[in-house]
Amino acid sequence: MAFGSLSIEARGSALVRELGISLAFLSSLTGVEQSKLSLGFRQLKAFSNSESEILSSTLNRLLVLQSSLAPLSLDLRNPANARLVLDALKDKDAEAIRQKASTLFE
Repeated sequence: MAFGSLSIEARGSALVRELGISLAFLSSLTGVEQSKLSLGFRQLKAFSNSESEILSSTLNRLLVLQSSLAPLSLDLRNPANARLVLDALKDKDAEAIRQKASTLFE
């Protein structure tokens, strides 16, 4: 099975490593079974379109939040807390998140 270099199957593993999260964490956050994540990120089985969309958007959003909240750190050990942050900042772009975070230091 061949996957394009931009597919979530091809990029997912690197994104998970970059964020420093586990497949169990991602599974809990997205609802995609951990076994499906393992097979998909090893490019052995394709994700459905809906799974690909939720995985891609969640991983990309976590990366944006992680970089935008610096020097604060986003707790990526607890999926429930991460979900609260994702929901609270879902309509904000990277710059709006940076401005919101910077107000904490004023």
